[in-house]
Amino acid sequence: MTHANYNRRFRSQKQSTVRITPKKFVSFELGNVYYAVPIERVERIVKNFNPYGLLPGGNSLVRHQEELITLINLSKIFPSDGSRQDSNYLIVCILNKNDLLGIPIPDMPKILEISEESFCEIPELYRQQQLPPVIEKLIRAPDGSEVFYLNVDLFSEM
Repeated sequence: MTHANYNRRFRSQKQSTVRITPKKFVSFELGNVYYAVPIERVERIVKNFNPYGLLPGGNSLVRHQEELITLINLSKIFPSDGSRQDSNYLIVCILNKNDLLGIPIPDMPKILEISEESFCEIPELYRQQQLPPVIEKLIRAPDGSEVFYLNVDLFSEM
């Protein structure tokens, strides 16, 4: 093996470890708390919807394009931030069993591109304070804000 071949091969291996493609998330704000869900789990964003069948826990239903979507009440996670704002948008997510889950939000969501290093564990002491399992990690967003990462498949445990 010549010296030039060795350098070329070493250089290409090094580049492949550095190039971590950032993942895309749909991010939104409720109260003063930011949340994010993986973009590949978001089927669509709906404007103008009419929820009905409100349950005591705050969940309700929406019919959109002949599909029933369960609306989740995220103010159960942080009740103090649950000042029931008008929900103008609905993020429709697909769960593992092909159920549709809707997250009603007041403002148009944003797209975040985040690399794996931006994820961190939620401190155990904080997690013990009845934090639902749906909040898996904390993300440090590019703008410096903290964003709670939601695992949409765990909403059934709420």
